[in-house]
Amino acid sequence: MSDHAARQEAIVATALDLAESRGVAGVTTAALARRLQFTEAALYRYFPGKGAIIAAALRHMAERLFATMLLELMPEAVPKGHAAHLQLQRHIQRFGLRNGLLLELLLNASGNRDEALQIAGGELLQEYTRRMTAYFTQLQELRFTSTASPPEELARLWVCQLLGGFVRCRLAREPWDPVEQPGFHAFLAQLQSSVSLAAS
Repeated sequence: MSDHAARQEAIVATALDLAESRGVAGVTTAALARRLQFTEAALYRYFPGKGAIIAAALRHMAERLFATMLLELMPEAVPKGHAAHLQLQRHIQRFGLRNGLLLELLLNASGNRDEALQIAGGELLQEYTRRMTAYFTQLQELRFTSTASPPEELARLWVCQLLGGFVRCRLAREPWDPVEQPGFHAFLAQLQSSVSLAAS
């Protein structure tokens, strides 16, 4: 790894630490420079601005999420009747890591004027929805669910309950546990009503 790439990684890791402890608004070039013992001007050798740093942090967390999805969301890897609810429960807990930082970054991207950050947020949401659509398609193909809802609609509902539960808790200043959200339980109930829970 080049020195330039190593410095970029260090900046992203520091930005994630600051965002977790202070919120995304607390990630400033001044705070990053102090923490990294850089000058603010030195940061611009690695990123064109704060938006690009937050975008890189969002992409970093997205890559980690997508890597875990390959291992966690495999309906064909478990006995029939035990796939959907356990896999989804394990998967959604990933979003609770670092106090929900991935969703915090995604929501920040949605309301930010920085083009690089908006693009990173849009790419994450599009790719995540695509992967969840593929997962629900597999469930239907393997007959782990007989729901009439198209996989694309299930993926949209999944994303909506995930983001909606997060925002509700943030606005109410309540702790957020994705597994305990009513939307998550309602989604599982919809799937479980049509998933055979008895091994065949």
